[in-house]
Amino acid sequence: MENIKPLSIVKLEDWYIDHLKKKFLIIFTCDTSFIYLGEIPNLPGHCVIAGITTGKIYSGYHIENFRVATEEEL
Repeated sequence: MENIKPLSIVKLEDWYIDHLKKKFLIIFTCDTSFIYLGEIPNLPGHCVIAGITTGKIYSGYHIENFRVATEEEL
């Protein structure tokens, strides 16, 4: 798992997008890029992110479902 620094712009991992599509879950419909706000201290391995487009806060997602966005993706 990549060590993501707080306030990094992150994207969903491709395998996680495929997983969401297979389960017909449309959680992140408007947001494709997020600000990583950090790991939840009393829930290791889980994070809080904010959608860049909507500003919506998402919590409790596994950190490994996200990766730092490349410069080309920004």
